[in-house]
Amino acid sequence: MEDRSGEIISQYDIKVCRSYRARGGMILETNRGLKFFGPCPASERRLEFEDALKVQMGEHGYVDTDGFVRNCEQKLSSLNNSGERYVVRDWYALEECSLRQEGSILAAAKNLALLHLAMSGIRTSERENYLSEDMTKIFEKRNRELKHVKSFLTKRKNKSPFEVRYLNCCAGFYEEAVSAARELEELDWQALFKENVLRGNVLHGNYTYHNILMGGQPRQLAKCVVSSAKIATVNFDKAVFGIQVCDLYQYMRKVMEKNNWQYPLGERILEAYEQVRALSMREKKLLAILLAYPEKFWKITNYYYNSRKSLIPQKNMEKLEMLLEQQAPKKEFLQKLCHF
Repeated sequence: MEDRSGEIISQYDIKVCRSYRARGGMILETNRGLKFFGPCPASERRLEFEDALKVQMGEHGYVDTDGFVRNCEQKLSSLNNSGERYVVRDWYALEECSLRQEGSILAAAKNLALLHLAMSGIRTSERENYLSEDMTKIFEKRNRELKHVKSFLTKRKNKSPFEVRYLNCCAGFYEEAVSAARELEELDWQALFKENVLRGNVLHGNYTYHNILMGGQPRQLAKCVVSSAKIATVNFDKAVFGIQVCDLYQYMRKVMEKNNWQYPLGERILEAYEQVRALSMREKKLLAILLAYPEKFWKITNYYYNSRKSLIPQKNMEKLEMLLEQQAPKKEFLQKLCHF
């Protein structure tokens, strides 16, 4: 990476004082502040979309993102002699959000609401090229896969311990999946989706702890999020127009899985988010439906379905057992969430 960086950095109007490795690339200390240097699989067209998004977010008051640095030719990416493309982005001397510290969890929830406000009313001629996937179709596809794997295992002889355990519990998860798909259809996903796209609402698409950078010590006092922490949000490569509450779902699912679906924590996450951006009743219903869908079970199924059946990792059994252990607290969480 160091050998390639010099060739690329020479194409920018920056002076590097020091550099060191980071996940996926290198951190550069420059005369223009901290930067991130790394490979770029995205097209120039996609980069221009992301750049326009971040510029408009800045105009809406959210400036702490990994904005692109244009090279001397005013392009967002640069090529080396081998034809490999790289980008330079703004970066921050902050740490990834911890999903074990409540103060950080609530500060990140509030940050997401601020992010969503800044990502509303986005104007671009590229809108139709960057739309989120249809969740009704995703649920249908996943449910077909769940049904197929169950049928396959029912007929399979000489089942492994994992396959036996899977068969014993798959009916309940399949029922949850079908129920969630039915409720999503009744909610009319398409109408809600079109409404959000027309408003110019964009979602981050990957709002996880890796992409939430924090500094300072955020803390929770009573029911208010009190934070002296600086927060930056990075990696918008999956940002698309769509229903923003899908970001909140993804974030909450990860946090709740890490914290055994403790309802008081989930309630405080929603309160922290709604301190900044109120959720509509339809958004709350959608959030509940998405959380109710057994995505973790589908992921275990998908991994099994696409792997060698003769060599099933012990990790699969461990994940399945952990999922089963969390079923009771998750169901209790979902029941209480309906009253939120």
